[in-house]
Amino acid sequence: MGLAQKIQATKPPISYHIGLTKAPLYNSADTLHRPNRYLPSQAEAVVVGPFSPGWVVVRQDGFLYITPIAKLRDYDPEDATPPPISPASQLITYEGVVQVPGASQAVLFERARAWVSQAYNLQNAEITQQDAATGQIVLRGARLVALRNTYDNVPRSSYAGVVRHTLSIYVKDGRYKYVLSNLTHDALKTPHLNSGGPLEQDHANLFGYVGLGSRKPWTDLKVEALRDVRHLLDGLQTAMTLQKPQRRKDPSDF
Repeated sequence: MGLAQKIQATKPPISYHIGLTKAPLYNSADTLHRPNRYLPSQAEAVVVGPFSPGWVVVRQDGFLYITPIAKLRDYDPEDATPPPISPASQLITYEGVVQVPGASQAVLFERARAWVSQAYNLQNAEITQQDAATGQIVLRGARLVALRNTYDNVPRSSYAGVVRHTLSIYVKDGRYKYVLSNLTHDALKTPHLNSGGPLEQDHANLFGYVGLGSRKPWTDLKVEALRDVRHLLDGLQTAMTLQKPQRRKDPSDF
């Protein structure tokens, strides 16, 4: 690791958790010597950017350190990427076209129907359009969401209602297109929790108070919800292509 590289925060803070063993914190790129301090097992780590392959920058007690990514049990580098915003609607919108060579529209439609039945149940999805002739499936879905908290150095997740969305799937011979948008948090009468509303908001008063303390729970909830959306769409791609997800293509190429 280059010793001249400066440690600096380059991304908004995102909270993760240390795994079963403590994580070393270094205040320079010189990681051949004893760490400056450690984060204990299961503790929260606030990541504020990447440092190098295999390392991230962590903010702890107002200081910046680096720690190995391998020590973070729930790290996902895509969390730091801003969600895609539709220029037309100004809403968070995930859309793309995936090529499936050799698969007919009829086959892809049946794969999409089977995936919807597997990914959702009757309580968390309402199919509003399903037409084999045109190759379209449109649904209003709801995905469970949790708030991560750490008590006594033990991370716990608590039920926090659902995040609703709309999902449209269009199939043609050899390809399909997806559009997922209208992401909105609904607390569903969860005790002591308010609905946050549209995920485009920078902050929401989930617990009925304002100020800096209200921002982190909302940020954490959004991170969890958007990660779930990415995993959901990866699952769709696996079901449609019968292969592991590949990089998503330009949605205009349909």
